[in-house]
Amino acid sequence: MSSRCRRRGCVRVVGIVAVLLLAVPVVVRGQSSGGVSIAQKLDGPAPDIAIPLEPIRTVFSQLEQKTGLRFVIDDAVMDFMPYGEQTRIAVTIRHTTVRAGLARMLDGLGLVMRFEGGAVRVEPGAVLRRLGRRLTAAQLGLLRRLAAQPPDNLAATPGVVPLDLRLSPKGDPRAELERVLKQIHAPNALRALEAACDTLGWVWYPEEDAVVVFSRKEDVRRRLARALDLDFHRVPLDELLVTLGQRAGVLVRFEPGALGKIAASQRRVDLTQRGVSVRQVLERICGNTGLRYEIDDEGVLLRGPTSEAIGPTAASIQQWVRIELELRSGVKMDVFLRQDQLPPDLHREMEQKLREVLKPH
Repeated sequence: MSSRCRRRGCVRVVGIVAVLLLAVPVVVRGQSSGGVSIAQKLDGPAPDIAIPLEPIRTVFSQLEQKTGLRFVIDDAVMDFMPYGEQTRIAVTIRHTTVRAGLARMLDGLGLVMRFEGGAVRVEPGAVLRRLGRRLTAAQLGLLRRLAAQPPDNLAATPGVVPLDLRLSPKGDPRAELERVLKQIHAPNALRALEAACDTLGWVWYPEEDAVVVFSRKEDVRRRLARALDLDFHRVPLDELLVTLGQRAGVLVRFEPGALGKIAASQRRVDLTQRGVSVRQVLERICGNTGLRYEIDDEGVLLRGPTSEAIGPTAASIQQWVRIELELRSGVKMDVFLRQDQLPPDLHREMEQKLREVLKPH
């Protein structure tokens, strides 16, 4: 190890795992066993730690023995690791505090830590949650390069990784990024990129061989396109929409009074489908209820129906038709079709039934 490395305190994370950013403010509360606070343990000098390639949970168990801290690994962590529970990592920590050593190790895994109930809780960081799926080997390599390089190398030509700025052609996005990067103090290129994008209102994703940068609005669109498995029964419409947003990582807001403008019978929803995107569900709900939605930098805004869309007419109520299919015993699926997709005989029967229901008594 070089004298420069000894002065700074080096942490090496080796293996197939991603190296990701995520500088997260740390709030320390409570005490660990033996009356020694977590803060004291974190800010004390770390013992020399060298853990060979082992499964992630085994590594954290060994860290507990060497640091005296207790770790709780969020269940979602393994969903992002390339081989789940079998992902193996090696860790080396020397010449630094426990806090700095852990932070650098977790950066290398795309994870963050927070403290609760006398334990260190390990959770997926922002980049993993944006990605929303398991990392590929190529993405791992790209993230490791970012984390291993100083911030100055990010804007260099050629840079540590290719930058694909998929942004509005207005102005010069690359020049803007370089300007902001000069004002940021970060330990590595990955953290600098996260901070710069946050400042500029952008988001970034690791792709196979490049960092791709989008506007926040485009990021919302990408999240809405994720496929989900849904199973809701008689759920209030607002609860359904908020839950869908949470699962996609998108904030769902409502225009004041929007839901009060739709029929009471449409404010509870049955929805069971596999592999459907949040945007498809939004389209179907809006088609059925007359609600409208807009995508912006903050997420999705639901607006009430227009005056033309309100009224108990066959056209407004039956824009979509729900058909229940029984795939096999005990397994059912709802399929939504537009009226014009129905066979002519079924369409005529539906119109007849609808007229009977709407006939004044």
